[in-house]
Amino acid sequence: MATITTEFGKLSSKGQRAVYLRVRDKKTEKRIATGVKVDESEISPRTKKIKNFEKAQAVEKLRMELMYKMTSIAPEINYSANMDAARIVSTLVMQEKTESLDFFTFAEDWISKNSLKSTKNYNCTLSALESYLGVRKLDFSQINYTLLKNFELYLSDRPRAKSMYLGYMRHLYREAMLEYNTDEVTVIKNDPFIRYKAPKQVLKKGVRALSVQDILKVYHYKGIDPKGRPQLARDCFILSFCLMGMNSADLYNATVLQKGVVKYNRTKTKDRRSDDAYIEVKVHPFIKQLMKKYAGNTHVFNFYQRYAGFEEMNTALNKGLKEVGKAIGIPKLQFYQARHTFATLSRNMMKFSKSDVDEALNHVGSYDIADVYITKDFSIINENNFKLIEEVFKDEIAGKPTVAAEAPKAKRPYHRKAKTTTNAKK
Repeated sequence: MATITTEFGKLSSKGQRAVYLRVRDKKTEKRIATGVKVDESEISPRTKKIKNFEKAQAVEKLRMELMYKMTSIAPEINYSANMDAARIVSTLVMQEKTESLDFFTFAEDWISKNSLKSTKNYNCTLSALESYLGVRKLDFSQINYTLLKNFELYLSDRPRAKSMYLGYMRHLYREAMLEYNTDEVTVIKNDPFIRYKAPKQVLKKGVRALSVQDILKVYHYKGIDPKGRPQLARDCFILSFCLMGMNSADLYNATVLQKGVVKYNRTKTKDRRSDDAYIEVKVHPFIKQLMKKYAGNTHVFNFYQRYAGFEEMNTALNKGLKEVGKAIGIPKLQFYQARHTFATLSRNMMKFSKSDVDEALNHVGSYDIADVYITKDFSIINENNFKLIEEVFKDEIAGKPTVAAEAPKAKRPYHRKAKTTTNAKK
């Protein structure tokens, strides 16, 4: 077992000696400066101990603290072939730093060093945690099952945030473990997320999908202002549906349109998929006018010229769709319903296979082995998409007259007529 003893340094010109703690393990040794200096007269010539009570207490306190901490890494010291006095000292110093390591400080540093699309969500997680704690400080040693469970209860009225924030906390905690722990030394010893399981968000399947009748209502909506936000939101909704559920981020970011085919990598998952979430979507003639209306210069669409980012665009679309929904009788209409509607009608009405619907939505497939052998061919899902569009919009494609759902017109201001009085007595 390693030992820690007191040792004095060389006599300085001022007649003082620095006090060290010497760590010995097997045949190796390493010194730790205590910051204490003693005069020659303060050292007992017989026992070689410090006579000054306060200085002696300070050194002994530090030695006992290190001895206590060393017992926590005893398994590594006893059974690791690479462990020596220098490694023991570096581990004890690192452990001392980690015990006071602030979760917020680590998280902020980690977020700044990593280029993430989810930076905003990580920052929201930290803000929510700060709101729960009442202070923006949290030692790693304080993160345990009880704290996590109470934080979950604090977020009980926000099911999506509850699932997402605790999931991000788990990721940050384990990133810290990767940074501070080594094969020989475990600095952050406890992982509360082994016992605590972050709640999964329970989604109500299918509730977001529109019926054929409802999507036709959206299609026939005509805003008061052809260039207004509700009309733009309606147009993007139809574009999304007809481009196999393409979401707002990809409408914003897509840059390649070749021979009537939009080629892009899905923004949400391209960084974590081996195929870079690549997909090709053939443009049906039915939406060529919309494609032309919103054509961009360097991008497929000009939305990058209208909005600072795709998040701002998505916010604007949902605000516009609220007005559209109010006009056509579909409350709480949201942009993402276009994607859900494409998936639902593809499966339930057109009877396309779930695997084809998954591929059209650019999800990760469940046929990993088959995908190694089968060359990617997007013609199948594009043929399916054309069939869906031609079924949903068959009357519109055939040119049959329809009544457009117009936005409510602004009412004329009401002016009360002034009353006229007549003199009864002349």
